[in-house]
Amino acid sequence: MKKLVSLVTAIFMLAAVGCSQNAAPAPAGQTAAGDQGSQTKIDYPTKPIEIIVPYAPGGGTDAAARILANAVSKHLPNGQSMVVSNKPGGAATIGMTEVFKAKPDGYTIGMTTTGATSIQPHYGKSPYTHDSFQAVIRVLSVPQVLVVRTDAPWKTFEEWLEYVKANPDKFTYGTAGAGHTAHIAMEALNMAAGIKTKHVPFDGAGPAVTALVGGHVEGAVVQVQEAKAQIDAGKIRALVNVGSNKIESYKDVPLATEKGYDVQVDVYTGVLAPKDTPPEIVSILHDAFKKALEEPEVIEQFKKIGVEPAYAGPEEFQKDITDSFNRNGEIMKKVGLLQ
Repeated sequence: MKKLVSLVTAIFMLAAVGCSQNAAPAPAGQTAAGDQGSQTKIDYPTKPIEIIVPYAPGGGTDAAARILANAVSKHLPNGQSMVVSNKPGGAATIGMTEVFKAKPDGYTIGMTTTGATSIQPHYGKSPYTHDSFQAVIRVLSVPQVLVVRTDAPWKTFEEWLEYVKANPDKFTYGTAGAGHTAHIAMEALNMAAGIKTKHVPFDGAGPAVTALVGGHVEGAVVQVQEAKAQIDAGKIRALVNVGSNKIESYKDVPLATEKGYDVQVDVYTGVLAPKDTPPEIVSILHDAFKKALEEPEVIEQFKKIGVEPAYAGPEEFQKDITDSFNRNGEIMKKVGLLQ
């Protein structure tokens, strides 16, 4: 009887081993449950990545791109690097057009801002529009401020508002150019507050601030980092933040919304890739940028130029771009920038 039990046990063990050996393994990139793609690996990057900045060297976008490019290179697979390439012109459309036309292989990407993708397409002169790219990551969302000289008679937003209401079209303010985000932000404040001011466009925010310090205009609307040096030097001061958020270095400057005016025009900065870039490549780029954005050294470098990280993933960043495109389009129509 014992011999019979032993024989039966041995037969069952041999059958189990045979079934195990005959079971087909799950194909590469597929789990035993049949899920496709979750384990797919690609060999990327295998050469340096070019990140196009559609502005001249030395500006805020260029500075942010270079800070991040150095840090991102430490987080890319295969020890590859990221190289910044400045391609200014056409109100940022020349550089972004090159990104738009690039092969979607992850080796040519771009650092965009609100003007390039949420304003310029409204004029119909660019081959792309706000959703012609693959969003990778938003790295900054920078508010804009109305600044005046420190010797100006207006110490507060309320004092300034009282003056411009009593003196329509007399207050002059400079921006980086007609139709740029700063111009749109101020026009939005004009509409919300029922006031009239006189716009003086310059070829960039730097010349606008210089003109303000020199007394050629009475105010300027610029991104916070563009005003930082002159504020720190005690030459100008901010009266109101016409963006949607505050940053630490401007925490005492009131938001227009806090004063009862629905004006929220920020300048986003983020990374775009050509449309149809494979999801695996987008994921690798996103993760490398996100890790760089979280580095204490990067945060400190951003702080030195007057900005703070403002992370958003691909879906949220694309929504930010689309919302900004729609909002700016409405304002541009109301103020006569669009027919």
